[in-house]
Amino acid sequence: MYNHEPKGYVCPMCQVSRGEATTKGSCEADVVYRNDLVTCFIAGKWWRSNRGHVIVIPNKHIENIYDMEEEYGHAIMDASKRIVIALKKAYGCDGVSTRQHNEPAGNQDVWHYHLHIYPRYKGDCLYLSHDDTYWPSQDEKNIYSAKVKSQL
Repeated sequence: MYNHEPKGYVCPMCQVSRGEATTKGSCEADVVYRNDLVTCFIAGKWWRSNRGHVIVIPNKHIENIYDMEEEYGHAIMDASKRIVIALKKAYGCDGVSTRQHNEPAGNQDVWHYHLHIYPRYKGDCLYLSHDDTYWPSQDEKNIYSAKVKSQL
């Protein structure tokens, strides 16, 4: 009903959930946690003040929250709790923020439900620094994925 996925869409989140590399550079090495319902991985695009944020996705292709089955919603929240605790321990961050977008007007640009979990630091200006994003190298992502995995 509230779907915007174009015809022939190749879903990068489905690729990650299947352990495949994506055109944006996400790969199996970025995955920090996976079970039958969800996959959690180090994001491919970062804010310099909030490096190593994690994305949580359902393994099933679900475009947005409107289409979310309760079983997947519960699994995403359960995995998110594990991830936020791991981020606190691994990064020593001052807090965490979660963010999730639906439909183009809601700033969704990947047509698969995904929840961002950001490590937060006092004065980091996360929501004000949109021009301060970059695509980290695989070596840099590996450092953060190892830190998170060590706490899970």
